[in-house]
Amino acid sequence: MKRRSTKQREIVYDALMRLYHPTAEEVYEYLRGEQPGIGRATVFRNLAVLAEEGRIVKLFFSDEVAHYDANIDGHYHFVCKRCAKIIDLRTNARPALPPEHDFEVETQEVNFYGRCRECQESL
Repeated sequence: MKRRSTKQREIVYDALMRLYHPTAEEVYEYLRGEQPGIGRATVFRNLAVLAEEGRIVKLFFSDEVAHYDANIDGHYHFVCKRCAKIIDLRTNARPALPPEHDFEVETQEVNFYGRCRECQESL
């Protein structure tokens, strides 16, 4: 459901475009520096609306905290188990769905976990 755009929603969306897989709290902290009057509830509510509209994606990784991604093109993620860095992985592959199952894929999420290069080198 597309809702009427608001100034606050666009401010939250613009911040998300500049951040990389932030949590709602990280978006709020970022915006507090730019928009001192913005409230936590405003940020959280607008992130929920943006996700509902399909303009952003709400993701959950092993830390079980919601992260948000403005890149809505299908892609996978790599999460470093040591430093928690999240890296986008491009993919053009979509698994072949057995024709005998009548289902429609609305979203897909694939996450890989391991150690990033920097964490491997620092051991």
